[in-house]
Amino acid sequence: MIFAIVMAMLSALGGYQLSQLVSQVNDSSARRSVQLLEIEEDLDDAAIGLGRQVQEWKDMLLRSSDRGVYDKHQQGFKEASIAVQYALLKAKTAMQNIGMDTAAIDHLIGEHKSLLSKYLNAHSKLQTMDGDFPGAVDKQVLGVDRRLQNEITSVKDGISNFAKQQMFRAPETQGNRYLMMGLLGAFALFFMALLGYSFGCLLQGRGDRAGH
Repeated sequence: MIFAIVMAMLSALGGYQLSQLVSQVNDSSARRSVQLLEIEEDLDDAAIGLGRQVQEWKDMLLRSSDRGVYDKHQQGFKEASIAVQYALLKAKTAMQNIGMDTAAIDHLIGEHKSLLSKYLNAHSKLQTMDGDFPGAVDKQVLGVDRRLQNEITSVKDGISNFAKQQMFRAPETQGNRYLMMGLLGAFALFFMALLGYSFGCLLQGRGDRAGH
């Protein structure tokens, strides 16, 4: 009776610990997948913000003759610039949270700040709203955003490929987990058999002594 109770307790404890281990691994994998998806979304937001920033710049120059519209697009340009930086910083924080190298994001942040400086430098030369001067200013920064757009896309693709690799590794990880569970189960059965044998020998020894 005592042996059965001990075995039941050991089995229950082992089962609980095993279920907790599997649950922790599954939760960790799920959280990592969600965080990688969030990083991709943040980079998408950065790319969209950069596109809006460029468009607001062009609209600002095209509407330079109308002060009210000009001011509106200038404000939109500033807001888009802030949105790009915010999205990149969000991506960096998410990467840090899962232990990823953030060098690529740091590079993007620095490149965007450099791009903004070029726009501001060109804008400082916009001293008149007459003639073709706004067009001449725009030519100074024409296409300067393309490299950053390409780099954002490249980093996003890298994150996407990394996420796919994690998914492909999942079956292998699952197989290793099942192997670990099998080994633990085999050890538990061996331990139970050994304990049962010892307990049986103990009872037999007591019986022999009682017979004498």
